[in-house]
Amino acid sequence: MAGVLNGRGEPFGSACSVSVDDVVAHARPTDEPLRAGQLVTLDLMLELDGWHADVADTVLVGDQEHALMPALDAVWDAAIAQIAPGVGWDRVAGAMADAAAADGAKLVRGLAGHGIGLAPHELPVLPLTPDPGETVPTLRPGMILTLEPAITSGSGEIIDSEDGWAIRTADGTPSVGREAMIAIEEDGFRVLGGPSPDDSLNA
Repeated sequence: MAGVLNGRGEPFGSACSVSVDDVVAHARPTDEPLRAGQLVTLDLMLELDGWHADVADTVLVGDQEHALMPALDAVWDAAIAQIAPGVGWDRVAGAMADAAAADGAKLVRGLAGHGIGLAPHELPVLPLTPDPGETVPTLRPGMILTLEPAITSGSGEIIDSEDGWAIRTADGTPSVGREAMIAIEEDGFRVLGGPSPDDSLNA
């Protein structure tokens, strides 16, 4: 992410964002110590020979439990179960929304997955919460995209921070997220890189 620019034209300056508790995404790393019970979302973007990778996951600091962690697993599984060539993105988004609601959570509004390859953000745009009647992509063989659900225990609305980078929940409730790259193939899909629930460890 180091060379990615914000709306002010400022580079992010680090390969990894570290978003804690109510910060949903894109927070610059700091030297502030973490505390037991905090939710920390690590989002890593790398480039090699012109090709980009973008992955993320949330970890829980210390020997703790938090209801949003199993809820994120359920949302992830619901999305993966729907992904296939020919499937409309609204079906995937709807499955994630239903899974979140079943655990008393909501998808974060205003965020989206995206295509990825020679640029860090490419078409298609894959909104977490499509508006009613919004035209959304159909998954096609050859697409490489990011699946990146983010959920919160609050309203799902977000606000921008003053630094021009960090995105927070509007009501201060905590959030968690996960991101992996998915390649859509003729007969299914492949996860090209990123975490799975079995990889998630308490920090």
